[in-house]
Amino acid sequence: MNSDEFEERQRNNVRQRRAFIKQWAEYVRTHDDAEWSRQQNKLINSQLRSANELVKSGATDPVRFYEARDKLRKE
Repeated sequence: MNSDEFEERQRNNVRQRRAFIKQWAEYVRTHDDAEWSRQQNKLINSQLRSANELVKSGATDPVRFYEARDKLRKE
């Protein structure tokens, strides 16, 4: 990949992120707080379940995982 291709890829990435942020902001403005909050909880809980499954399967270092998790819980 040359520098022009890299820069175009970066610009495209930024455009996609901004489009998503605008879409999410519109969604939050047009939907009830309880509805989108419930959806966020589902997403976060799903990510936590996946992370716990990785630890149980041995696919990740449990010590580092639990240290990071505990640090986040304290914040």
